[in-house]
Amino acid sequence: MSDDRLEGLRAAVELSPDNHALRLVLAEALAAEDESEEALEHYALLLEQGALPTDELVRVGTLAIDLGRLQLAARCLESARRAGAMGGTAGLEEALKAALVDGGIARPAVDPDDEPLPMVAEPVAPEEVSFADVGGLETVKKAIHKTIVLPFQRPDLYERYGRRAGGGVLLYGPPGCGKTLLARATAGECGVPFLNVRMEDVLDPMYGVSERRLHDAFMDARLRSPCVLFIDELDAIAYARRKQAGSAGRALVDQLLQELDAIGSDNQGMLVLAATNAPWDVDDALKRPGRFDRVVFVSPPDVPARRRILELALTDRPQADLNLDDLAKRTALFSGADLRALVERAVDAVIDEALESGGDVPIRGAHLDRALRDARATTTDWLRTARNYVEFANHGGRYDDVLAYLDSAEGKAARKR
Repeated sequence: MSDDRLEGLRAAVELSPDNHALRLVLAEALAAEDESEEALEHYALLLEQGALPTDELVRVGTLAIDLGRLQLAARCLESARRAGAMGGTAGLEEALKAALVDGGIARPAVDPDDEPLPMVAEPVAPEEVSFADVGGLETVKKAIHKTIVLPFQRPDLYERYGRRAGGGVLLYGPPGCGKTLLARATAGECGVPFLNVRMEDVLDPMYGVSERRLHDAFMDARLRSPCVLFIDELDAIAYARRKQAGSAGRALVDQLLQELDAIGSDNQGMLVLAATNAPWDVDDALKRPGRFDRVVFVSPPDVPARRRILELALTDRPQADLNLDDLAKRTALFSGADLRALVERAVDAVIDEALESGGDVPIRGAHLDRALRDARATTTDWLRTARNYVEFANHGGRYDDVLAYLDSAEGKAARKR
């Protein structure tokens, strides 16, 4: 095709951007002239507008893989399946998975407003953190092992007894108590990658963008399965619809429900965990069977757990004359983050002394004692708020674990602070 005709087609599309047939002719002409990058931009726009013919989806998806546009290829594959296209979809899926395994970096399809949507969950190697790296929380570890790890490791056992595997786990509790670390450790126990979806990765003021980003995160996870998909700050993404004044947030909740129910998709091999500091603000529909089956309270660490966290925080640091048993007893209600911050403050003092003396100074009990004088447990505010919620909104005993903790010796200490 002559350059003049290509320029004519470009000009015509610029004058009539909504003429899908004309844009398709331009895209095909560009592809024929090896102008693949530009052709793909037009194919992507047609896909976004639902105007890319079904019989073109697999071909465009293959071209997208060749150019490293794996996100666009994933959307072509999904659209082909929803349209009922059979020929070539299996091959496209295999090629897409192979590209991901080879370390290809997915780039998103073009947005109609020329604002590309970012990748939400980037490909990562299998997680190396395990439950051994999490201090305490033995009850929580057992719940996660039974709900997620064991069905993943022994699908034959669950199938034999007709027990449906799957569903997710929602971790809740005060900030800094190890919810994210637990999720990473779950991936490590299963030997699969850990994909972290954060609030700032999803939420966007532009209409429809948040839903698209959330969908992309699930698409990425499905393509990289088996994996753990972790949704942090779930209450921000799935705020209870009954508490919402407008309709904007409702669409995002509906999108998440659709992804969890795998409408038009396959969640096999994808393990879903989520965390929140405010479970009472999470939409109730997410806590039903088949979605987040288990809602697990991650409490502030107890004495043995605090000792283990302190031990881990002090590993490989010069130390002498430390009584961690005593320190663990004196740090009631401290979160794991509080304890690590306590150690860091003590280390800062040790470094100052080392600079003044010009020699090595080990971390001693006196350093930790001084750091403790200026420290406070950050969980107390959450525990006070939690009591107000669970005493009057503990429907079906969902928050019995919180009540039990608040009535324990350490929980009662929160009311005195």
